[in-house]
Amino acid sequence: MALRYQEVKETIRKTVLGMKVGGKVPSRNFLSRKYEVARNTIDKAIAELEEEGYLYSVKGSGTYVSGRSVQKVLNIGVVLPSITGDTYPKFISGIEQYASMNNINVVLSSSENFPERQHSNILRIIDIQADGCIIIPIINSELSYNTFSQLKKKGIPFVICNRSIDGLDAPFIGTNNNYGAYIATKHLIEQGCRKLSYISEKKYSTAIERYHGFETAIYDSPTPVQKHQVIFGNYDDYELKSRIRDLFGNREHPDGVLCFDDTTAAVLYTMLEEKGLRPGRDVRIVGYNDSSLCNMLSVPLSSVSSEGNQMGREAITMLMGIIRGTGAAEDFNDFKVINPRLMARKSSTGRN
Repeated sequence: MALRYQEVKETIRKTVLGMKVGGKVPSRNFLSRKYEVARNTIDKAIAELEEEGYLYSVKGSGTYVSGRSVQKVLNIGVVLPSITGDTYPKFISGIEQYASMNNINVVLSSSENFPERQHSNILRIIDIQADGCIIIPIINSELSYNTFSQLKKKGIPFVICNRSIDGLDAPFIGTNNNYGAYIATKHLIEQGCRKLSYISEKKYSTAIERYHGFETAIYDSPTPVQKHQVIFGNYDDYELKSRIRDLFGNREHPDGVLCFDDTTAAVLYTMLEEKGLRPGRDVRIVGYNDSSLCNMLSVPLSSVSSEGNQMGREAITMLMGIIRGTGAAEDFNDFKVINPRLMARKSSTGRN
Protein backbone atom coordinates (compact mmCIF):
# COMPACT_ATOMS: atom_id res chain seq x y z
CA MET A 1 0.00 0.00 0.00
CA ALA A 2 1.47 3.36 -1.03
CA LEU A 3 2.53 5.78 1.67
CA ARG A 4 0.10 8.66 2.06
CA TYR A 5 2.63 11.34 1.20
CA GLN A 6 3.47 9.49 -2.04
CA GLU A 7 -0.20 9.53 -3.00
CA VAL A 8 -0.40 13.25 -2.23
CA LYS A 9 2.85 13.91 -4.07
CA GLU A 10 1.59 12.14 -7.20
CA THR A 11 -1.69 14.08 -7.10
CA ILE A 12 0.15 17.40 -6.78
CA ARG A 13 2.56 16.41 -9.57
CA LYS A 14 -0.30 15.70 -11.95
CA THR A 15 -1.89 19.04 -11.04
CA VAL A 16 1.39 20.86 -11.64
CA LEU A 17 1.79 19.29 -15.09
CA GLY A 18 -1.50 20.94 -16.08
CA MET A 19 -0.40 24.41 -14.94
CA LYS A 20 1.57 27.09 -16.75
CA VAL A 21 5.25 27.65 -15.99
CA GLY A 22 5.51 30.20 -13.19
CA GLY A 23 2.02 29.44 -11.92
CA LYS A 24 1.63 29.69 -8.16
CA VAL A 25 0.77 26.54 -6.25
CA PRO A 26 -1.83 26.84 -3.44
CA SER A 27 -0.38 27.34 0.01
CA ARG A 28 0.78 24.36 2.01
CA ASN A 29 -1.83 24.97 4.69
CA PHE A 30 -4.52 24.93 1.98
CA LEU A 31 -3.15 21.67 0.51
CA SER A 32 -2.98 20.18 4.00
CA ARG A 33 -6.69 20.85 4.53
CA LYS A 34 -7.63 19.79 1.00
CA TYR A 35 -5.97 16.38 1.20
CA GLU A 36 -6.68 15.93 4.92
CA VAL A 37 -3.09 15.25 5.85
CA ALA A 38 -0.58 16.77 8.24
CA ARG A 39 1.40 19.79 7.15
CA ASN A 40 4.68 17.85 7.26
CA THR A 41 3.22 15.39 4.73
CA ILE A 42 2.69 18.29 2.30
CA ASP A 43 6.17 19.64 3.09
CA LYS A 44 7.74 16.25 2.27
CA ALA A 45 5.80 15.86 -0.99
CA ILE A 46 6.66 19.39 -2.20
CA ALA A 47 10.30 19.02 -1.16
CA GLU A 48 10.64 15.95 -3.40
CA LEU A 49 8.86 17.68 -6.30
CA GLU A 50 11.31 20.59 -5.93
CA GLU A 51 14.23 18.14 -5.96
CA GLU A 52 12.87 16.56 -9.13
CA GLY A 53 12.52 19.96 -10.80
CA TYR A 54 8.73 20.29 -10.93
CA LEU A 55 8.51 23.17 -8.43
CA TYR A 56 10.60 25.92 -6.86
CA SER A 57 9.96 28.04 -3.78
CA VAL A 58 10.56 31.72 -3.13
CA LYS A 59 11.00 32.61 0.54
CA GLY A 60 8.16 34.80 1.75
CA SER A 61 6.27 34.46 -1.54
CA GLY A 62 5.25 30.86 -2.15
CA THR A 63 5.80 27.82 -4.39
CA TYR A 64 5.75 28.02 -8.18
CA VAL A 65 5.74 25.72 -11.21
CA SER A 66 9.22 25.23 -12.62
CA GLY A 67 10.01 25.31 -16.32
CA ARG A 68 12.04 22.17 -16.14
CA SER A 69 11.64 18.65 -14.80
CA VAL A 70 14.69 16.75 -13.59
CA GLN A 71 13.98 13.13 -12.78
CA LYS A 72 15.87 11.83 -9.79
CA VAL A 73 18.46 9.20 -10.65
CA LEU A 74 17.81 5.93 -8.80
CA ASN A 75 20.57 3.51 -7.89
CA ILE A 76 19.61 -0.15 -8.24
CA GLY A 77 21.92 -2.95 -7.17
CA VAL A 78 21.97 -6.20 -9.17
CA VAL A 79 23.69 -9.19 -7.53
CA LEU A 80 24.23 -12.32 -9.64
CA PRO A 81 26.07 -15.62 -9.09
CA SER A 82 28.02 -14.84 -12.28
CA ILE A 83 27.90 -12.32 -15.11
CA THR A 84 28.61 -15.06 -17.67
CA GLY A 85 26.83 -18.40 -18.08
CA ASP A 86 23.81 -19.37 -20.15
CA THR A 87 21.16 -17.06 -18.67
CA TYR A 88 22.73 -14.06 -16.98
CA PRO A 89 23.73 -11.92 -20.03
CA LYS A 90 20.10 -11.88 -21.24
CA PHE A 91 18.88 -11.17 -17.71
CA ILE A 92 21.22 -8.18 -17.43
CA SER A 93 20.14 -6.96 -20.87
CA GLY A 94 16.47 -6.98 -19.82
CA ILE A 95 17.27 -4.87 -16.75
CA GLU A 96 19.43 -2.39 -18.66
CA GLN A 97 16.81 -1.89 -21.38
CA TYR A 98 14.35 -0.69 -18.74
CA ALA A 99 16.97 1.23 -16.74
CA SER A 100 18.27 3.23 -19.73
CA MET A 101 14.75 4.51 -20.47
CA ASN A 102 13.93 5.42 -16.87
CA ASN A 103 17.01 7.27 -15.58
CA ILE A 104 18.16 4.37 -13.40
CA ASN A 105 21.78 3.66 -12.54
CA VAL A 106 22.52 -0.09 -12.30
CA VAL A 107 25.30 -1.25 -9.94
CA LEU A 108 26.22 -4.78 -11.05
CA SER A 109 28.18 -7.28 -8.96
CA SER A 110 29.01 -10.98 -9.20
CA SER A 111 29.20 -13.43 -6.30
CA GLU A 112 31.19 -15.99 -8.33
CA ASN A 113 29.05 -18.61 -6.51
CA PHE A 114 30.72 -17.91 -3.14
CA PRO A 115 28.41 -17.16 -0.17
CA GLU A 116 30.97 -14.82 1.40
CA ARG A 117 31.20 -12.84 -1.84
CA GLN A 118 27.42 -12.66 -2.07
CA HIS A 119 27.28 -11.38 1.51
CA SER A 120 29.88 -8.66 0.86
CA ASN A 121 28.02 -7.60 -2.31
CA ILE A 122 24.82 -7.12 -0.30
CA LEU A 123 26.69 -5.10 2.33
CA ARG A 124 28.01 -2.92 -0.47
CA ILE A 125 24.43 -2.30 -1.68
CA ILE A 126 23.53 -1.25 1.87
CA ASP A 127 26.62 0.99 2.19
CA ILE A 128 25.79 2.96 -0.96
CA GLN A 129 22.20 3.30 0.27
CA ALA A 130 20.79 1.88 -2.95
CA ASP A 131 17.13 2.54 -3.70
CA GLY A 132 16.53 -1.18 -4.34
CA CYS A 133 18.13 -4.46 -5.28
CA ILE A 134 17.60 -7.39 -7.67
CA ILE A 135 19.19 -10.69 -6.70
CA ILE A 136 19.72 -14.10 -8.26
CA PRO A 137 20.94 -16.09 -5.23
CA ILE A 138 23.84 -18.51 -5.44
CA ILE A 139 23.08 -22.22 -5.20
CA ASN A 140 22.35 -23.74 -1.79
CA SER A 141 23.81 -21.11 0.53
CA GLU A 142 22.78 -21.33 4.18
CA LEU A 143 24.00 -17.75 4.57
CA SER A 144 21.56 -16.36 2.00
CA TYR A 145 18.61 -16.00 4.36
CA ASN A 146 20.53 -13.95 6.92
CA THR A 147 22.27 -11.95 4.19
CA PHE A 148 19.05 -10.88 2.49
CA SER A 149 17.39 -10.20 5.83
CA GLN A 150 19.93 -7.40 6.23
CA LEU A 151 18.26 -5.59 3.32
CA LYS A 152 14.86 -5.86 5.01
CA LYS A 153 16.25 -4.46 8.26
CA LYS A 154 17.67 -1.48 6.38
CA GLY A 155 14.39 -0.91 4.52
CA ILE A 156 15.89 -1.51 1.08
CA PRO A 157 13.31 -3.20 -1.18
CA PHE A 158 14.51 -6.16 -3.22
CA VAL A 159 13.31 -8.82 -5.65
CA ILE A 160 14.58 -12.42 -5.74
CA CYS A 161 14.85 -14.09 -9.16
CA ASN A 162 15.30 -17.56 -10.60
CA ARG A 163 15.52 -19.50 -7.31
CA SER A 164 13.80 -18.81 -4.01
CA ILE A 165 15.25 -18.85 -0.49
CA ASP A 166 13.49 -21.06 2.06
CA GLY A 167 11.66 -19.05 4.70
CA LEU A 168 12.32 -15.66 3.10
CA ASP A 169 9.26 -13.53 2.34
CA ALA A 170 10.25 -11.48 -0.68
CA PRO A 171 8.89 -10.69 -4.16
CA PHE A 172 9.93 -13.46 -6.53
CA ILE A 173 10.17 -13.86 -10.30
CA GLY A 174 11.25 -17.16 -11.80
CA THR A 175 10.78 -19.47 -14.73
CA ASN A 176 8.67 -22.62 -14.79
CA ASN A 177 11.45 -25.21 -14.97
CA ASN A 178 9.04 -28.14 -14.68
CA TYR A 179 7.06 -26.96 -17.70
CA GLY A 180 10.19 -26.17 -19.72
CA ALA A 181 11.57 -29.69 -19.27
CA TYR A 182 8.10 -31.13 -19.96
CA ILE A 183 7.74 -29.46 -23.37
CA ALA A 184 11.34 -30.37 -24.26
CA THR A 185 10.81 -34.06 -23.42
CA LYS A 186 7.45 -34.10 -25.18
CA HIS A 187 9.19 -32.67 -28.25
CA LEU A 188 11.79 -35.47 -28.21
CA ILE A 189 9.00 -38.07 -28.03
CA GLU A 190 7.21 -36.42 -30.95
CA GLN A 191 10.47 -36.62 -32.91
CA GLY A 192 10.41 -40.41 -32.51
CA CYS A 193 12.62 -40.92 -29.45
CA ARG A 194 11.69 -43.96 -27.36
CA LYS A 195 14.65 -44.29 -24.95
CA LEU A 196 15.18 -41.06 -23.08
CA SER A 197 17.86 -39.90 -20.65
CA TYR A 198 18.28 -36.82 -18.51
CA ILE A 199 21.76 -35.44 -17.77
CA SER A 200 22.61 -32.93 -15.05
CA GLU A 201 26.03 -32.24 -13.58
CA LYS A 202 24.58 -30.80 -10.37
CA LYS A 203 21.66 -31.83 -8.17
CA TYR A 204 19.88 -28.81 -6.74
CA SER A 205 16.38 -27.29 -6.83
CA THR A 206 16.41 -26.12 -10.47
CA ALA A 207 17.83 -29.43 -11.71
CA ILE A 208 15.25 -31.35 -9.66
CA GLU A 209 12.37 -29.26 -11.08
CA ARG A 210 13.56 -29.98 -14.63
CA TYR A 211 13.88 -33.68 -13.85
CA HIS A 212 10.28 -33.72 -12.61
CA GLY A 213 9.15 -32.20 -15.91
CA PHE A 214 11.18 -34.82 -17.80
CA GLU A 215 9.57 -37.68 -15.89
CA THR A 216 6.05 -36.25 -16.17
CA ALA A 217 6.29 -36.02 -19.95
CA ILE A 218 7.33 -39.68 -20.13
CA TYR A 219 4.44 -40.76 -17.90
CA ASP A 220 1.98 -38.63 -19.90
CA SER A 221 3.09 -39.98 -23.26
CA PRO A 222 0.39 -41.99 -25.10
CA THR A 223 3.27 -43.79 -26.85
CA PRO A 224 5.32 -46.28 -24.78
CA VAL A 225 8.58 -44.57 -23.85
CA GLN A 226 11.43 -45.97 -21.79
CA LYS A 227 13.22 -43.85 -19.23
CA HIS A 228 16.81 -44.86 -19.90
CA GLN A 229 19.72 -44.37 -17.49
CA VAL A 230 19.74 -40.93 -15.84
CA ILE A 231 22.93 -39.04 -14.98
CA PHE A 232 21.93 -36.82 -12.10
CA GLY A 233 24.30 -35.90 -9.28
CA ASN A 234 27.11 -33.63 -8.18
CA TYR A 235 29.98 -34.43 -10.51
CA ASP A 236 33.16 -32.70 -11.57
CA ASP A 237 33.86 -32.43 -15.30
CA TYR A 238 35.96 -35.59 -15.40
CA GLU A 239 33.32 -37.76 -13.73
CA LEU A 240 30.53 -36.30 -15.86
CA LYS A 241 32.41 -37.17 -19.06
CA SER A 242 33.16 -40.64 -17.72
CA ARG A 243 29.48 -41.31 -16.97
CA ILE A 244 28.36 -40.03 -20.38
CA ARG A 245 31.02 -42.18 -22.03
CA ASP A 246 29.66 -45.24 -20.20
CA LEU A 247 26.08 -44.32 -21.12
CA PHE A 248 26.93 -44.48 -24.82
CA GLY A 249 29.34 -47.38 -24.51
CA ASN A 250 26.97 -49.94 -26.07
CA ARG A 251 24.34 -50.17 -28.78
CA GLU A 252 21.47 -49.83 -26.29
CA HIS A 253 22.21 -46.18 -25.69
CA PRO A 254 19.38 -43.59 -25.46
CA ASP A 255 18.08 -42.07 -28.68
CA GLY A 256 16.98 -38.84 -26.98
CA VAL A 257 18.58 -36.75 -24.22
CA LEU A 258 17.41 -33.73 -22.24
CA CYS A 259 20.36 -31.84 -20.76
CA PHE A 260 20.12 -29.59 -17.71
CA ASP A 261 21.71 -26.72 -19.64
CA ASP A 262 23.47 -25.93 -22.91
CA THR A 263 26.93 -26.32 -21.35
CA THR A 264 26.10 -29.91 -20.38
CA ALA A 265 24.82 -30.49 -23.93
CA ALA A 266 28.17 -29.27 -25.29
CA VAL A 267 29.97 -31.87 -23.16
CA LEU A 268 27.57 -34.52 -24.50
CA TYR A 269 28.44 -33.48 -28.07
CA THR A 270 32.13 -34.12 -27.36
CA MET A 271 31.46 -37.58 -25.91
CA LEU A 272 29.22 -38.53 -28.86
CA GLU A 273 31.96 -37.55 -31.31
CA GLU A 274 34.27 -39.97 -29.49
CA LYS A 275 31.75 -42.75 -30.18
CA GLY A 276 31.15 -41.75 -33.80
CA LEU A 277 27.58 -40.64 -33.06
CA ARG A 278 26.04 -37.47 -34.52
CA PRO A 279 23.56 -35.20 -32.67
CA GLY A 280 20.27 -34.89 -34.50
CA ARG A 281 20.82 -38.10 -36.42
CA ASP A 282 21.89 -40.85 -34.00
CA VAL A 283 20.88 -39.06 -30.79
CA ARG A 284 18.38 -36.24 -30.54
CA ILE A 285 19.29 -33.61 -27.94
CA VAL A 286 17.66 -30.65 -26.23
CA GLY A 287 19.59 -28.28 -23.98
CA TYR A 288 18.29 -25.55 -21.67
CA ASN A 289 18.64 -21.73 -21.47
CA ASP A 290 18.97 -21.05 -25.23
CA SER A 291 22.40 -19.48 -24.85
CA SER A 292 24.72 -18.21 -27.59
CA LEU A 293 26.37 -21.63 -27.45
CA CYS A 294 23.42 -23.19 -29.32
CA ASN A 295 24.46 -21.81 -32.71
CA MET A 296 28.18 -22.30 -32.12
CA LEU A 297 28.08 -26.11 -31.87
CA SER A 298 28.72 -28.39 -34.84
CA VAL A 299 24.99 -29.14 -35.00
CA PRO A 300 22.71 -26.25 -33.90
CA LEU A 301 21.34 -27.15 -30.48
CA SER A 302 17.65 -27.19 -29.66
CA SER A 303 17.13 -25.53 -26.29
CA VAL A 304 14.50 -24.29 -23.88
CA SER A 305 14.59 -20.51 -23.54
CA SER A 306 14.37 -19.42 -19.90
CA GLU A 307 13.21 -16.01 -21.13
CA GLY A 308 16.06 -14.33 -19.25
CA ASN A 309 15.49 -10.99 -20.95
CA GLN A 310 11.84 -10.96 -19.94
CA MET A 311 12.73 -12.03 -16.40
CA GLY A 312 15.11 -9.08 -16.10
CA ARG A 313 12.48 -6.61 -17.35
CA GLU A 314 9.82 -8.08 -15.05
CA ALA A 315 12.18 -7.96 -12.06
CA ILE A 316 13.05 -4.28 -12.41
CA THR A 317 9.43 -3.38 -13.21
CA MET A 318 8.29 -5.13 -10.02
CA LEU A 319 11.04 -3.48 -7.99
CA MET A 320 10.19 -0.01 -9.30
CA GLY A 321 6.55 -0.61 -8.38
CA ILE A 322 7.63 -1.26 -4.80
CA ILE A 323 9.93 1.78 -4.70
CA ARG A 324 7.23 4.07 -6.09
CA GLY A 325 4.60 2.66 -3.79
CA THR A 326 2.47 1.15 -6.56
CA GLY A 327 3.63 -2.47 -6.30
CA ALA A 328 3.96 -5.04 -3.54
CA ALA A 329 2.84 -4.29 -0.02
CA GLU A 330 5.19 -4.42 2.94
CA ASP A 331 4.54 -8.12 3.42
CA PHE A 332 6.14 -8.76 -0.01
CA ASN A 333 3.55 -11.12 -1.49
CA ASP A 334 4.39 -10.63 -5.17
CA PHE A 335 5.16 -13.90 -6.96
CA LYS A 336 5.43 -14.46 -10.71
CA VAL A 337 6.45 -17.42 -12.84
CA ILE A 338 7.33 -17.09 -16.53
CA ASN A 339 6.65 -19.94 -18.92
CA PRO A 340 9.69 -20.86 -21.05
CA ARG A 341 9.69 -21.61 -24.80
CA LEU A 342 11.26 -24.40 -26.82
CA MET A 343 13.61 -23.27 -29.58
CA ALA A 344 13.80 -26.32 -31.88
CA ARG A 345 16.92 -26.76 -34.04
CA LYS A 346 18.73 -29.50 -35.90
CA SER A 347 19.96 -31.38 -32.79
CA SER A 348 16.44 -32.61 -32.10
CA THR A 349 14.66 -32.32 -35.42
CA GLY A 350 17.43 -33.52 -37.72
CA ARG A 351 16.55 -30.57 -39.97
CA ASN A 352 18.13 -27.15 -40.39
